Amino acid sequence: MERLSELYFGELEAFDEARNETDYFSNTFVVPESISISSLRKNRKFIIVGRKGAGKTALQMYFAQKLAEDGYSTAFFRFAEDMRAGDFTQLSKTQSHISYVSAANEKNLFLNYDFRDVWERVILNKVAEALSERGHENKFTSFVRPKQSKLANIFAGLTKNLSIKLSGEAYGIAVDLGFGLSNSGSDGVELSIGDYNRATRTLFSEHCRGLKLYFFVDELVFSRLDGSADQVTIKAAMVRDIVKTLRELNAFAVKSDLDFHFICSLRPEIRNLLNEYDSEIGKVVDGKDVNISWYIQGNDESPLLLDVFRRKIEKSSLLSGSQDIVYTDFVEQSLRFGNASMSIGEFIKTNTWGRPRDLVRLLNSVAKGSPNATRIGEDQIKAGLDDYSRASAKELIDELSVTHGKRILTALKKGIRKKTYNSRDEFLATLPDSGVNEEKLFDELFLLGVIGGVQTDAGNYFWAHRGESYFKDHYQVRIHPALWNEFGIRGT
Repeated sequence: MERLSELYFGELEAFDEARNETDYFSNTFVVPESISISSLRKNRKFIIVGRKGAGKTALQMYFAQKLAEDGYSTAFFRFAEDMRAGDFTQLSKTQSHISYVSAANEKNLFLNYDFRDVWERVILNKVAEALSERGHENKFTSFVRPKQSKLANIFAGLTKNLSIKLSGEAYGIAVDLGFGLSNSGSDGVELSIGDYNRATRTLFSEHCRGLKLYFFVDELVFSRLDGSADQVTIKAAMVRDIVKTLRELNAFAVKSDLDFHFICSLRPEIRNLLNEYDSEIGKVVDGKDVNISWYIQGNDESPLLLDVFRRKIEKSSLLSGSQDIVYTDFVEQSLRFGNASMSIGEFIKTNTWGRPRDLVRLLNSVAKGSPNATRIGEDQIKAGLDDYSRASAKELIDELSVTHGKRILTALKKGIRKKTYNSRDEFLATLPDSGVNEEKLFDELFLLGVIGGVQTDAGNYFWAHRGESYFKDHYQVRIHPALWNEFGIRGT
């Protein structure tokens, strides 16, 4: 019998799992009922919305595998991973028309930034790269990615005045299209980025018919922990303009009858922050988004999540070549905490936020806490709760920091002293002054799952991830059970 430390329960980062452990990923992935690949197309939905850890990346990777079976090429751009510090600096220099001194506030900066031309160039460059890698060479790929001048990074060739330096091969193609190229820089011929994109679209529509590709943009995230206010504002504007660009490219693909589809994923708090800066973004997002949900309203347990949990365990010996683990023998089906007992399904329901990543984190924490154990029982789960609670709290704080910054963790750790508070007011009164809007903070704590509603006499619990849209004032406030260890309140 293998020890827990020898088993593989998956990666918190689904991109790595799907790329490095394809068989395990394929055998353990469960499709949430709220979404299907048929709904994600150029002329339908193109935005996947889901909490951190809800499975946005995993869903994209799973769909990519299925699409490949249908003859589609796929390409990925991961904003938070593929962008480097120097890339942000180079891109921000293209906005020289904005005066940081005269800008009155962050919102003014946000509304005046415009990165759409740059992102169109980057995305179509990535499309050309994906096509070339699959042997599809044509004038579109030759213009965007000339053989003699492959881009060193995603913004190479972009000048500060938003022109593109053309190679000899690209120059000849541009001339054939009828573009006048009188503007020559010190390093050769340049084309304004607007003209460059118009040329690229023309070539795209003329030379990519009959080809099939899905382009996925992931990791459209940023946080106030990332840097100063102006750095956060510029990243927010970049994310907004990526979404706008994908919308425009989907519309172009529809008009040109191209079988190309541009899909992205967003977290709710990122979408909400964009709406705070610019209410017009709602016109782009609303109606074009689909939510990932693992919770089935009214169900006593969480069958989809329990299915993920079971598969992660059954296939955990796959990498060692051993037979599948018998789930019911390997996992103790009933747990006891104090005087209360619960099924493993109930434990998953109450100690996660309805996300596959919670299950991977829990299993890896259990293995870390009891590396020599040969099964998962009550003792092993309890031994992993400290690590699971710490990591879960950190992730929630990362989400809160998008709007509140790093000071919020200190406020919560100082203020939270028990599991249940009689009212919203009692809970807020315990928090030290951290300079944030208390009502807004409370709503976010509820929506993110730090707190939930409870009616202790009736045994009713109300959580945002189970479908509750807002906290009702007649509820008591309950701290999420998975955070009790980190806040030191399990025994209260």
